[in-house]
Amino acid sequence: MLLLALAGLGLSACSTVGDTLPEKAGGLPANAPARPADALPVPNVYQVRPTREARPLDATEQKKLESDLTSLRESQKARANPPPPPPPPPIAKKKAPAKKPATDAAAKKPPDDQKQQAN
Repeated sequence: MLLLALAGLGLSACSTVGDTLPEKAGGLPANAPARPADALPVPNVYQVRPTREARPLDATEQKKLESDLTSLRESQKARANPPPPPPPPPIAKKKAPAKKPATDAAAKKPPDDQKQQAN
């Protein structure tokens, strides 16, 4: 019996009776939009669809359309990803100054063996 009463309450929540209930009791809030006066029309799913006025493309029109779309895709790809700019021209290197001839200080350096002995 209780189960039938709960089922009846559940189904009544889907009806317009819920509009008159206070919000705390499960009714609509005060700021809810009003229901439309006229019910929305239901589309007729059994209605026969109208025939198309356009005829299918023949083989030549199909090939022309495919080539047009391919060229359009390639041009869009080129616009979106432009090729990188060419590298800058190489800069001419300046000649290094001529090496100075070895001085006497370089000739007076002690050999590596003497350096290790000093440490």
